[in-house]
Amino acid sequence: MKTQPDAAVLNWVDAQLETDLFLCAISKAEIEWGIGQLVDGKRKQQLQQAASAVFALFAERCLTYDCTTASHYAMIALQTQQSGRPMSVEDMMLAAIARTHHALLVTRNIKDFIGLSDMPLFNPWDHSKE
Repeated sequence: MKTQPDAAVLNWVDAQLETDLFLCAISKAEIEWGIGQLVDGKRKQQLQQAASAVFALFAERCLTYDCTTASHYAMIALQTQQSGRPMSVEDMMLAAIARTHHALLVTRNIKDFIGLSDMPLFNPWDHSKE
């Protein structure tokens, strides 16, 4: 959450239907964890306020990790282990949630998901696609 968000990301978000955009509970946890690690002060407070505002926008569109997702997670964990491209637990959870919902996974870290050949990925920060 930057003071001046990336224009390419804003343009991509603006081009989407609001009802087509979702937040993963895993991403929410990572954001809250990252902010929580900061030293108390103005920056931390500003980030908490910005995050709260974003989370409020997605209150009814926050995708969770459930039993169906757990099965997808197991398949992804096996696939990445067998391919020799292990992923972090959080990334496997994000991928499993996306797979459960047949969703495009939008991330800046495409390289972390490359081992999942059947996972639709998009990086709105990648200006080379413009």
